[in-house]
Order: sequence, then C-alpha cells, then structure tokens
Amino acid sequence: MTNSEFYLGAYKKYGLSPKGLNWNSLATQEIRFEIITKFLEDKIDDFIIGDAGCGFGDFLKYWQIKHLEPKEYVGIDCEETFVEICQRRFPSNCFVCRDILQDRLPQVDWYVASGSLNILSDFETWLFLENMLNSATKGVVFNILCGTKRGNIFNYKTKDDMMNFAKKKSLKIEIVDDYLKNDMTIRLQKRI
Repeated sequence: MTNSEFYLGAYKKYGLSPKGLNWNSLATQEIRFEIITKFLEDKIDDFIIGDAGCGFGDFLKYWQIKHLEPKEYVGIDCEETFVEICQRRFPSNCFVCRDILQDRLPQVDWYVASGSLNILSDFETWLFLENMLNSATKGVVFNILCGTKRGNIFNYKTKDDMMNFAKKKSLKIEIVDDYLKNDMTIRLQKRI
C-alpha cells in the first residue's frame, strides 16, 4: 500500500479528523504529541521545528492550544492535498510539499515526526531518519510502532533496532515506551 492510498483513502473516508490520518482517536494522537513535546524540554519557543509528515497540522494546533508555539514552525508533507489544507488552516506558518525520502529538507533545530514512519519499509525508515538528522542541528524526536513486524502494512521497530542505529550514528538516545501499547517515542540527539 502506498503512502497516498493509506492517507488519502482515510481522508476521503473520515475527513479532517484524526481518523482521516489513520489515528485511532484524538486521545491517542494527543498522547503521542505530549510525549514528543516533553522530549523538547518545554523550550519549544526557542526552537525552529520541522514537522515531518505534518498531515493536517494537528501538532501545531496542539501546541497553539497549550501556548507552546515554536520560534518557527515548518510543516512538511508529501501529500499536496494536506499541505494545501494546512496553508488554509494556519496561513501565518510555513508548509511545504516534500518527499522526505528524496528531497532536501529545510534546516531546523529539531525535526518531529508523529505517525510518519508507521507504513514505511525497513530501508525507508532509516532513510527517513537520516534525512531528518541531516537537516536538524540538534536532532529528531519521533514515535514508531514498537515490536516485531506483523503483517504487510505497518512498520515495527524494536528498542534494540533504535539503540543500534543511535550507536552507529554516535547519537544520544532516549526512549519512552510506557504510554500506549506497542508504541515508543525516541529522541535522537546530536552530540555537540
């Protein structure tokens, strides 16, 4: 299943809602946002943050409600439809259409990704992370399904997979996995 089939299909069925991006619910989407936000040390307003796979811009909306807007926000999605939705919803912020697996990304302090790695192949997962890391001065914070592969659609990684990647790239790593079943959030931080 392609990215477009997975996400645009859900959007056509459920509209502008968490289910329209294949989230189970608003509650689980926001739990993931909360964990990623904690990894940014409540200094969001000091950072330029790129949101890789921004969907409808829900992460930005979450931060606005919490009064935690970044110094600058750049939303990136490979679906032009979603970028256009975001540009209408948040006209004072920057949204660009990019394929994170192939295109050059804007330079930011941190990249965040919530749900963006869920249907990637093994190769694409590592490429996605490397491309974000290459364009982030501080690092990346993302969530991913935790465990071993089950079926042909969803992408699962283990803690060991993440630890090995961090070690190979000489990155500091922190993992939280006690908030939802089969989910983990990881911060990969560059050593400065």
